Amino acid sequence: LETRSEWNEYTVNIIHITMNFNETNANLEFCNNTTPRSLSIAEAVACVISVFTVVENMIILLAIIKGPVSLRKPPYWFIASLASADLLSGIEVILAIFLPVGSSPLSRVALKGMAVVTFIASINSLLLVSFDRYLRIAEHAKYNRILSRKVIILLIAISWAVSFIMFLIVPLVGWSCQANYCCRNNGLCICKEAESICGQCSQSFEPFTKSYIVTGVVYFLLAVVIMTGFYSALFRIVKKKTFERHKHSNHVSADPKFKKRELDLAKTLAITLGIFAFCWLPVVALFIADIVITKPVKLLQKAFDYALVPTVINSLLNPIIYSIRLPKMRETAKRVVMCGLFSGSISGSHWASTTSLNRSVRRKTHSKPKTSSRGSKSSDLLSN
Repeated sequence: LETRSEWNEYTVNIIHITMNFNETNANLEFCNNTTPRSLSIAEAVACVISVFTVVENMIILLAIIKGPVSLRKPPYWFIASLASADLLSGIEVILAIFLPVGSSPLSRVALKGMAVVTFIASINSLLLVSFDRYLRIAEHAKYNRILSRKVIILLIAISWAVSFIMFLIVPLVGWSCQANYCCRNNGLCICKEAESICGQCSQSFEPFTKSYIVTGVVYFLLAVVIMTGFYSALFRIVKKKTFERHKHSNHVSADPKFKKRELDLAKTLAITLGIFAFCWLPVVALFIADIVITKPVKLLQKAFDYALVPTVINSLLNPIIYSIRLPKMRETAKRVVMCGLFSGSISGSHWASTTSLNRSVRRKTHSKPKTSSRGSKSSDLLSN
């Protein structure tokens, strides 16, 4: 019986070795396939969106660089950081689709890692924007002392450094599954090792480890929690200050205008957080499924292209939510587009003339009797 048991165990081992050998050969044959890589519908959609994203964020950056001096004040640097991250995200998506990367798994780590860096930098910039808006209201008197020029530069530098070190440099020096993968020339990658080894690697975002995407998911969830905390605190402070202002000015808190401003601010905050969470939900849900599933599922790899599209849309919407809604930024962006279309360049004289015109208009506007300008600020908080 003992001999038969040993023989059965030996037979099972032989079968496993044969299956692994056949699977490895099949995987290597897959990687040696020189069939040209085809462009999926999701990739085509992501590419088109990315082109608009690049153009849109380029306009925002030009508006900050070439526009009025007021747009180059330190608080706008957070918006410039966000626009830069989204601009690079769009470029990275286009490069990832069309750039020839050969058959080296390391090239996939570098290209995909750089794309992750830009997306994480975008999330970090959104966190800084939410922090800036909260601080501007919560500590209005101390705002300029707390967020000095040096502090803002340091915060932006740290946000980008964290993105590069965690999500690109560390994977390049070993935090990846590149040694276990083979890739088609300019095509997909597949794990060439045994199932036990491949189980530690991501199936939707190869050739990275599952711990890498776990880190990304946790990072996103923390960002959502922190942003929700900042905006919730901001809403409570504005609600309290507006109520006290109306109370001291003998206004009733049930004033329809007061309620409308409160509702507008709540809607703006909900839309800001809702769009961010909604756009990132598909890829986060896919990564969670990837973490849980240990057996090979080809659908995970194919699903990534479709889950990526909403995140690209988020980079397209960020300039609208955080920049173009600002009246000053919107007018400057319009002039950037008009100058680019009709004069071919943004001349200093043009900016000088339009800026002086705006100043004269503002003087005339400010000379008019003011009504309840303070009350209206609460509905425009996210536009400051």
